[in-house]
Amino acid sequence: MKIFILDPIHNDPLEKAKQIGEVIKWDDEELKEIENAEAVIVRTSVLDKETIDRMPKLRIIAKHGIGTDNIDLNHAKEKGIVVTNTPTANMESVAELVVALSLACARKIPKSHSMTVGGLEKPAPKELTGIEIGEKKVGLIGTGRIGRKVASIFKNGFNMEIHGYDPFLTEEDADRMGIIKSGTLEELLKVADIVSISIPLTKDTENLISSDELKIMKDSAILINTSRGKIVNEDDLYLALKEGWIRAAALDVFAVEPPKPDNALLSLDNFIATPHIGAATEEALIRMGTTAVEEIKLLMDEDSPRFIVNK
Repeated sequence: MKIFILDPIHNDPLEKAKQIGEVIKWDDEELKEIENAEAVIVRTSVLDKETIDRMPKLRIIAKHGIGTDNIDLNHAKEKGIVVTNTPTANMESVAELVVALSLACARKIPKSHSMTVGGLEKPAPKELTGIEIGEKKVGLIGTGRIGRKVASIFKNGFNMEIHGYDPFLTEEDADRMGIIKSGTLEELLKVADIVSISIPLTKDTENLISSDELKIMKDSAILINTSRGKIVNEDDLYLALKEGWIRAAALDVFAVEPPKPDNALLSLDNFIATPHIGAATEEALIRMGTTAVEEIKLLMDEDSPRFIVNK
């Protein structure tokens, strides 16, 4: 089987892929001959209808990651192409980034670094006074694998009260995980000191957090988004941070990636940007790549892949 790997992956799963098929990787000249692809591993490259149609032999698209908004799932299904993802591979790394960004916002770490580098007359200037997150309230928009891992870290590490808004969260699951189920998004936004978003981008979730929602939040609240950029309206977030509707925000994802230097959010000292690094840890990259290769191997062995997303 010819396996086309469209984006760079970790060397460990790359070697595993070479053991099960003929690999054409991202920097090979043969990558231009996409019509020969029987399997594809993709991270950020776009597989739209036109691109998929250029691969008549394609049997499987293995997404290296969770979000599949860069793949035309319906068209793949119509053509009998299996699409898989790696839903368990990066939950630890993304959850840890949520916590890191929350602490960075609460303690003004980037601003502290910048001011220190620029030179200070005395230590601990007043404008660098932060807040503690311990025993405060976290609002999770989305309580899937990543959301639940975030909840576990905040609850066990910081003794925080966990609130969750998710149409798929049952009262039984909420009770089992120690999450207070919010009946509406507004209900969650009103109480949360930290709001963390862990949901896919769909027509229903685009601009889910805009001016109306930001005005509901506490003026002391912190917003964290590590899912998809268009879920948060960036223009409205800029206004909210500029006018003090909320304390601070951190985005790992943007409507345009990487964000342009003239993005207004980047001018604010109560905003933190990271360039979609949620899954960018050594461990997660190995797990995601390995899982993608394993899904292809299962299909080759006439078995059913574990994580099909376009059934």
